[in-house]
Amino acid sequence: MPLRVRDLLAMVGDERILKIQLGRTPVQDLIITVLNFLSDSKFSSKQLELGYDDIYHNYLLITIQNSRGPEVLRYLLGDARHHVVASTVLKLEKIHRIALHYPTIPDDLIDVYDIPLTPNKLLTLNRLISMASNVDKNFYKYDAAENNMCQTFVENIIEINGLMPNICDQATLNALKPQDGKALIATLGSRSNLVKATTDLGSKLDKLILDRKIRWKTSPPTDFA
Repeated sequence: MPLRVRDLLAMVGDERILKIQLGRTPVQDLIITVLNFLSDSKFSSKQLELGYDDIYHNYLLITIQNSRGPEVLRYLLGDARHHVVASTVLKLEKIHRIALHYPTIPDDLIDVYDIPLTPNKLLTLNRLISMASNVDKNFYKYDAAENNMCQTFVENIIEINGLMPNICDQATLNALKPQDGKALIATLGSRSNLVKATTDLGSKLDKLILDRKIRWKTSPPTDFA
C-alpha cells in the first residue's frame, strides 16, 4: 500500500462512507495509438470485435463523513483549492499502484453511476479496503494481460463488500463489468510483456519517489556578479 494512502487511511479511514459511485473515463488516445502501433492495428480490431466503443479506466468516487475538521484533509491531500466541509469526495483507483486522492479532472465527475449502500450497515474506508484486500489475492497487483486491472479492482471491491445485490440499474451493472483486457493485450503478441514492464516500472518509480520521499537535488543559484 502506498505510503500516502496509508497515511490518509490512518487519519480518515474510520470515517463513515456516505456514498459510493462508480466512475469511468476513456483511456487516453495516445495510449490506444501506441497499443495499435505495437499490435499492427490488431488492438482496435479486437476492440471492435468485442463490441467496445471505448476502453475505460474505472475508479470509485467515495463520499466520506469528515468529522476531523476542514483543514485535516486539505493538509493531507496537499490542495488548498478544495474547501473540505462536513463530507468530502475521494477517488479510489488502481493504475500501476493503488491511489486515494481528490478527483482532479472535471471528467472524473461526469460518467458516474451510484452504488447503493446497504441500509443500517456502517461502512468505512478501512473496512471497504481491508475486506477486499483480504479476499482478493491480486488486490495490489496490476497486470492487464491477466485481467488484474482497474476494472477488476473496482468490481472486486463492490462484490466482496456485498454491494453487488444492491445494484438494480442495468446501466450501472454494464459499466461495472470488466472489459477483456487479456484478449486485448494478447493482440500485441510477443510485445505484450511491454505493458506489464511499463506498469511495473511506473510502480517502482512511484515507490522510489513518493514512499521514500526522495528530493531532487537543486542546483545552487548562479552568481552573475
